[in-house]
Amino acid sequence: MQDKPQLDLELSPAINSLAELAKAENECTRCPLYKDATQAVPGEGRRSAQVMLVGEQPGDKEDLAGKPFVGPAGRVLDRALAMREFRAARYSSPTR
Repeated sequence: MQDKPQLDLELSPAINSLAELAKAENECTRCPLYKDATQAVPGEGRRSAQVMLVGEQPGDKEDLAGKPFVGPAGRVLDRALAMREFRAARYSSPTR
């Protein structure tokens, strides 16, 4: 994901869907995190979820899988959420 042109949000079309958001995430160069990433890690889950979890930058496991919260911290999160029966109702997204 190196040497990408700077994404100009002023000139970019409005983001109206999760697919458009994932595309914008893939093109984003506003912070240096993209330089060492192999891919963007968009959020996933039900669009109708009542809870959205936002984490820090993706870890190496998340980067390689392209999915949020699949590494060690994600397993801890899953156990904590399972105790409260949140798993099916969440939408998860790391920040980037």
